[in-house]
Amino acid sequence: MQKYNLNKQNLFCIDLTPTDNLIHVYPVLTHHELPSWLLFSFALFFIGLVGMVFNYKNFLVTMMSVECMYLGAVTGFVFYGIAFHDTTATIYGLLVLIFAACESAIGLGLLVSIYRFGRTIGFSSITALGG
Repeated sequence: MQKYNLNKQNLFCIDLTPTDNLIHVYPVLTHHELPSWLLFSFALFFIGLVGMVFNYKNFLVTMMSVECMYLGAVTGFVFYGIAFHDTTATIYGLLVLIFAACESAIGLGLLVSIYRFGRTIGFSSITALGG
């Protein structure tokens, strides 16, 4: 099996086998490079956390910050799965991504109903509901 590495900067390497005419793609991210990639996912998560803490009065910015936190968690799962050749981590990342999409759909529905009730998207109009 002949392995042909396209570039050291790529996350994947291509395996060309002369016996079959298939091209196999394998990840080349090693567990030694994992901390630098996990810093990227942690930075995404931290940006979302800071956005949620400092903009807690605006519903739309809060939703975007939560989505950024989900994206940081999903990239952490995916990079871990690539580094250790574990498909379970990638499946968990996909499930978290599906959960984030469902949460954003429900959140946007709430946003529309909050805007119709108080003509603003701030959290101050939610307290007027009495719930």
